[in-house]
Amino acid sequence: MALYSLAQVATATTSGNAAADVGVSTGIRPRLMEAGWFLNAATASSHSLRRTSALGTRTTPVALLAEDPADPALTGITLVDAAIAFSAEPTELTTMIRRIGLPATIGVGVVWTFPRGLVLAVSLSFVLLNDGTNANSVPQYWVADV
Repeated sequence: MALYSLAQVATATTSGNAAADVGVSTGIRPRLMEAGWFLNAATASSHSLRRTSALGTRTTPVALLAEDPADPALTGITLVDAAIAFSAEPTELTTMIRRIGLPATIGVGVVWTFPRGLVLAVSLSFVLLNDGTNANSVPQYWVADV
């Protein structure tokens, strides 16, 4: 197995909308090993990590990148920034895997690690959901073991 990752800046601020997600559209079932996000604006923000019951409609998916340049490029495992890439939001489950409230402090954030990895189901995703009206610039990254 090999590690793949990607970092982007989410700009979606609307409560109930995805700030970002990582999803699988092929038969590969990677494990989410780590996810982190931070605030670039002094806006109190509340986020949760959830599974989806349906993928959103993606317009500009970006593949996760191999951490070892000798590993093959991935197809079908993508991360998208919801503010620019969903023409239809993913359907999130109401139950949360993790949740955090961040104070209105630039640079504050969280890194969640999953020592055994959270398995991504085929044709579904993990989503970073805005649980409130949040900061408009949220750098985030995802690491998956494929």
